[in-house]
Amino acid sequence: MLNGFKMFRRSFSQYRCLRSQSKNPFKRTWGILAEEFPIMLGLNKKPQHYPEHADVVIIGGGFIGSSVAYWLKTKASHGLSVVVIEKDLTYAAVQKNITLGSLTQHFSLPENIYLSQHSAEFLRNSKEYLGPNVDLKYTPSGHLLLACEEHAEKLEQNVGIQREFGIRNELLSPKEIKSKFPWINTEDIKLGCVGYESEGSFDSWALLRGLVQKSIDMGTTYIQADVTGFELEQQRDVLMEGVKPGSFQRINKVLYRTPDNEEYAIKFAACILAAGHESSQVAQLAKIGNGEGLLTIPLPIEKRECNVYSIENSAKSTGLNTPLMMDTSGVWLKKGGLGSDLLCGAIPVLSPSATGLTAEDHVEQIIKPSLVNRIPQFQKAKVTSIASETNDYCHYDDSGILGPHSYHNNLYIAAGFGKQGCQHASGIGRAIAELIIDGQYVSVDFTRLGFDRFLTDSPLIEFNVY
Repeated sequence: MLNGFKMFRRSFSQYRCLRSQSKNPFKRTWGILAEEFPIMLGLNKKPQHYPEHADVVIIGGGFIGSSVAYWLKTKASHGLSVVVIEKDLTYAAVQKNITLGSLTQHFSLPENIYLSQHSAEFLRNSKEYLGPNVDLKYTPSGHLLLACEEHAEKLEQNVGIQREFGIRNELLSPKEIKSKFPWINTEDIKLGCVGYESEGSFDSWALLRGLVQKSIDMGTTYIQADVTGFELEQQRDVLMEGVKPGSFQRINKVLYRTPDNEEYAIKFAACILAAGHESSQVAQLAKIGNGEGLLTIPLPIEKRECNVYSIENSAKSTGLNTPLMMDTSGVWLKKGGLGSDLLCGAIPVLSPSATGLTAEDHVEQIIKPSLVNRIPQFQKAKVTSIASETNDYCHYDDSGILGPHSYHNNLYIAAGFGKQGCQHASGIGRAIAELIIDGQYVSVDFTRLGFDRFLTDSPLIEFNVY
C-alpha cells in the first residue's frame, strides 16, 4: 500500500508539470431555474476543445462534486487543473429534491457532527466563500427529535455525544414538549430533544449554483458527458497486500461520451467519484465489484426514492415556531416556506419495492396514521404528493463513503450520503481536497468512512434515525 501511495504521489507531481409543468409552485420554480442554470453559467455552450490531461477529474458535478472542485481550486488555485464531468448540466434531477436545504446537528457519529458543524459555518459565511451575490437565505430554526420508550435511552446517549462537541440542545420531557408545542400529542412519547444553534433551512439550489459558478471562476472546466469507461495501465513494480506481484493495474484515463455522441478520453493523476446513486455503476467500469481480490467487493450504493407530501392549509395549526420535526415513526414534518401548507415525508430506509406498498398504500398506512397520531388536528387534512425525491444510500450501513479506494488508490470516493450529501457537501469537499493536496486529512480524520470498512466488515452506524 505504501509503495502504491508513493507511486501515486510521484505520478501526481508529474501530471502537474504536464421544466417541469406541474402546477405545484415548488416544481414550477425549480423547473424554471434548472432550464436557466446552464445559460447563467455559460455551460450550454460547447467547449472549444476537450482537455486531454487534467490533474484531477471529478465524476459528478452535483453538490459534492462541485464542492470538491471548489476546495481544490481554493487550496491550489491555478496550480491544479480540475475537470468536472457531469451527465446533465441542467441538473433536472436536483430540482426534484425540494427538501434538501435542511441543516441539522442531530447526529451520533463524530464524523457527521464535524461535517454538520463545518456546514453551519460555511452557510453562515457563504458570501465570503462564494461571493457577495450568493444568497443562500439561511434561516435558523429548531429541529425536534421525538423518541418513544424503545429509543429514549439512545436519544440521551446521542445528546451526550453532541454536547461533547459543543452542540447546544435540550432534552425535553413529554410535559415540556407539550408546553412548547401544544399541538403535539405526547401520550406515546418518552423523550424529546430540540436544538438551538446551527440548525435551520437554506436555499440548496443557490448553494449548488454558487459552488459551480465559483469553481468555474477559479478555472474549473465543466463537461456535459456520460462516463463510459476507464483505461488501466499495468504497473509491475507496485507491491500491494492482497494483489499478485506484477499484476497491479492503475486507472489513468476516464472515457466519456458527449451529448453529440462524440467520444473522448482524459488522462488524470487523481479521479473523484461523486456520481450519486450511479456511483456503483461507474465503479464497475473500473472493475470494482467485478474484478479479483480487492476488486471483488462492489461499491454498496443504491438509489432510494421517497415522496414528499404537502399537508394543505395546515401551517396555522402548528404556528410560526414549527420546527423540523422527526417523529418516532420515521415520518418528518417541516414548514414549506411562508405558505399555508406544511411538508412531510418518511425516511427512505428501504427501497420502495422492499416495503411491498404502493404509493397510495404508503400514504394511507404510514404517512397519514403517523401524522394523525402525532397531530390530531390533521384528522381531516388533505395530504398530496408533490414530488418524488431520489438519493444515494450506502446499503451496507447507511453511512457515506469518503476516501480512496483500497485498490485504486488514485480513485477517491465521495458518495452514499443520502439526503445529508447536500448539507455535508462543503465538509466533504474540503476533506477530499486535503487528501489530494496534503496527502492526508488535516482538519478532521474521516478514515472510518473509508472503503476499507467493507473489507474488515466494520459497519459505521448513525443512530440519529430510528
